[in-house]
This record gives sequence, C-alpha cells and structure tokens, in this order.
Amino acid sequence: MRITDFGEIADIMMKRKRIKLNDVASHIGKSAVYTRQVIEGFQKGKKANFYRLEIADFLGIDRKYANVKQEV
Repeated sequence: MRITDFGEIADIMMKRKRIKLNDVASHIGKSAVYTRQVIEGFQKGKKANFYRLEIADFLGIDRKYANVKQEV
C-alpha cells in the first residue's frame, strides 16, 4: 500500500517522531483546529499553502507531497 495523501503522511510522521498536534500548531503560530484543517486540506489559499510547506519541513516530509504549487 502506498500513502500519498498529505494528511495521512503528516499523521504517520507525527506518530513516528512523537510530535503532538499542539507542537505543530505552536511551530506555525496558529491554533490546533486551524492546523488540523490545513493538514487535511480544508483550508485553501496562499497562507494555507505556506503553512502546509512549513509543516512539511517541520515533520521532515518531502515538499512534493504537500500538493502545493510554488510560485517562482
């Protein structure tokens, strides 16, 4: 089985590294509810995409799985 959904990858990496949702939320400076919505993909927009990339870097996930199109 291959997992490619960012939300599932983030959950797995959080469990592997023993990082809680509140730790990720404090890293990006937002609430836990907003952080969960960003991870699951319910929040859209430039800021949400930026936070997805920040979360990916924090958890050690390759940026290609964040499903964010970066502007050059």
